[in-house]
Amino acid sequence: MSYRFTLTALAAFSLLGCAKPVTGEPTADFTTGPTLVTVEHAWTRTDDGTTVYITVDGKDAAALKVGESVALRLPEGTYQIGGYAKSLVGKVSVEPVKLTTTAGSAKAVEYAVTKSKPRFKEVQPEEVTPPAEQPSV
Repeated sequence: MSYRFTLTALAAFSLLGCAKPVTGEPTADFTTGPTLVTVEHAWTRTDDGTTVYITVDGKDAAALKVGESVALRLPEGTYQIGGYAKSLVGKVSVEPVKLTTTAGSAKAVEYAVTKSKPRFKEVQPEEVTPPAEQPSV
């Protein structure tokens, strides 16, 4: 009986070494920066109403329902604005759009489902609905 306990304890300690350590990485901050980027989840007839999770360079930035928009503040540079939707089979990724920002400018990205194909595209800032809550400058 004691050999079972010994084998179980040995297996538990072995597997404990395989666990991924917590890195404690800070979360991305999209509230500071000289460039305002507005991302909108536009309503279309083919959209099923799924919440879209917006990512900036692969880091989660916001969750948008249909008709919502979010204001992100980013430093100057080139970014991949993309996202994913959660489904029964996991995450369904949407191809990102490349966006180059400059200080003091405003950019806009629209997520829409057209002909059953979801996509992000860069649009003029006047074409998107402004977010309900503007970030502090």
